[in-house]
Amino acid sequence: MEYNSLITGKSYKLTDLFSKDNKIIIPDLQRDYCWGTTNDKDGNNLVAKFFDSLYENKDKELNLGLLYGYEAPLGHIQLCDGQQRITTLFLLLGMLNKNTDDLFRRLLISESEENDDWEPYLQYAIRESSLYFLSDLTRFFFIENKAMKVDEIKTQPWYFKDYDLDPSIQSMIMAMKTIEQKTVGIDCKSFGIHIAEQLNFLYYNMGNRSKGEETFVVINTTGEPLSSTENLKPLLISKQPIEKQKECAQKWERWEHFFWKNRGKNDTADNGLKEFFRWVMLLQQPSNTEDFKRIQSDGNYKFDVNIPFDVIDTYFQIVSEKLFSRDSAIFPNNKQWLAPDIDGNTQIVWFRLVPMIEYLYRFKDASAREVWRVRMFFRNLSKVPRVESDLYNRDIKRLGKVLPDAIRIAKEMPSKDICSILQMENVSTTIISEEVKLKLEIYSHASNRDAIEESFWKEEESNIWSGEIMPMISWASEDNSFDYNFFESYRAKFNKVFHDVLEYNELDITRRALLTCGLKDYPRIFNGYTNYSFAWEYTDWKALINDNVAKFKSFLDALDIDNIYKAQEEMIAVNPSSKDYDEFVKIPELLRYCTKKNIQWWGDELGWVLISQGTARTFVNLKTYRLYLDLKEKSNMVHVWEKDQSCVFVQPKSDDWTIDAWHQGNDKYAVNLFRRHNKTENTFEEIPGEFSLLWNGERYEKKDMTKDHAIELVLALIAKLS
Repeated sequence: MEYNSLITGKSYKLTDLFSKDNKIIIPDLQRDYCWGTTNDKDGNNLVAKFFDSLYENKDKELNLGLLYGYEAPLGHIQLCDGQQRITTLFLLLGMLNKNTDDLFRRLLISESEENDDWEPYLQYAIRESSLYFLSDLTRFFFIENKAMKVDEIKTQPWYFKDYDLDPSIQSMIMAMKTIEQKTVGIDCKSFGIHIAEQLNFLYYNMGNRSKGEETFVVINTTGEPLSSTENLKPLLISKQPIEKQKECAQKWERWEHFFWKNRGKNDTADNGLKEFFRWVMLLQQPSNTEDFKRIQSDGNYKFDVNIPFDVIDTYFQIVSEKLFSRDSAIFPNNKQWLAPDIDGNTQIVWFRLVPMIEYLYRFKDASAREVWRVRMFFRNLSKVPRVESDLYNRDIKRLGKVLPDAIRIAKEMPSKDICSILQMENVSTTIISEEVKLKLEIYSHASNRDAIEESFWKEEESNIWSGEIMPMISWASEDNSFDYNFFESYRAKFNKVFHDVLEYNELDITRRALLTCGLKDYPRIFNGYTNYSFAWEYTDWKALINDNVAKFKSFLDALDIDNIYKAQEEMIAVNPSSKDYDEFVKIPELLRYCTKKNIQWWGDELGWVLISQGTARTFVNLKTYRLYLDLKEKSNMVHVWEKDQSCVFVQPKSDDWTIDAWHQGNDKYAVNLFRRHNKTENTFEEIPGEFSLLWNGERYEKKDMTKDHAIELVLALIAKLS
């Protein structure tokens, strides 16, 4: 065999690199090929950008920088840096060869007699699938079947299903697709000659693998915090005993393969793998330290390569086999957590997930039920608003109050039973609240624990309760003794009244019935500064119930599960007459108008204003709206105007004249008569005099009437003018 050894400091072209019996090897310390599926910060695909740069300078000799490598064995150049450029150029030569009748075949595969296996000049040692694919691609696609398109590669007998899971292969296919599009209509012969003979690389020989790995680390990390998992691989593996390094490299491949399969919308496995390493760091780093907080708040942390490799692999097995596998019931619908964006997952995800990893690490023999109890414990806590607000608070000090305690619970639980948390001391009351303690006490002493847990878990999922069901537990308890049957009864009634997304019309019956129950501060300002609400948001209902626990119990006690609205309608019918809100009880149209159940107080003179939507962009004075309802019963020409203080208006078929009527304040009403297109006096002849209407410069009007008088006047004018 004849080799072309490379010398440090000497410049080489592709005709030198891909020549004789040489092989350019991408060693296993390298990351996957990714240019085909990666964009720069401006959204430009790296292969497309590289191609355009080469083509724009096709008449110039170009220097493409350094290639770092070492020769082992003889004639085999192991690249430590330059993989992405060399791989892209090899694929480009292959695509150009297809369009030039084998003009560049000599740069793809050695023609020596010894090369009877069709081994290409470029070989991937990252994994066997990449190696075999590149060999078959060179022979069957670049050389033997020049008419084949890139889109047809996956239909060929030499393309195996496992290749779909190899990120390097998938990125190569995307790179070739880009090149295929870019080479349409160009002079492939002259461009190929430029690629082969006018691109220069300066070679630096690292001497051996050990120095090559060191150089790879220096080139890719330069002492900076961890920015990609590819940089971590040689750092971590080189820390292992020499006899275990090969096994560790194989385990790394399994990690990467898993996160590649679960990469979601990401181009590579890097985000998922980096997120996994962050989970490991959160579990291995002592909590309540500055380093722990830094890991929480900043993705640019430095991974501790001294963490035992077996510990990392055990965590991986928990994640891949027990939490997110196809057969797992723990997080079957949360695989997006394995493929976050560049910033990683949220604090809420970590709160639910990371303690679970530690629990399964400690209690390998925990039953499925015991694991599920822990899962539901942290899931439910993540729904509680006060915990969530702590977790999302931008203040790092407040962030540290929750997740460290959650991890500590998983690390220090006296036993695999979640109830053993009760034996722990100095646990944050943000997590172990009085309600949590009560629930765990009920579980630990119940003979029908599974049934109680299932009921609690279902109720905790309610958007109203958002994890906190203390009122319902209190309803089902007498003399500090919890009764499961009582709980089920209240749960059934409650969920028959409050279900789905709470936007159904029947809930207005409940609002009207509750107005008769003497609740504290109902309606009230739940949010903001001006809108009083009859409860619309889930949090409104939760606050209202928590402030009126006993009265809500009496309300539910009065209901019949088989006819949930009958008792409520009776409450409305025998309303004891609340002087402030009696109208809302008696007149269903008032709440029906308030789409999101908001009203505003405009002072003693004008009274309440009904808000059509969430904000006061469309509204109507309550007394004006009652005037409208009374008039609507007697005329279909009556409508309501929802702006500019609001009014009732008459819309005749002729569109020539109209009438406005409104509550002007202090239980006095006004009526206007005018023509739409003629605002001059004496346009209605004797009508103004007949009805005592006075000209105000623009309209005929009458003011300071009672509501009944205003109704009579409007109806009389309609009859006269129609």
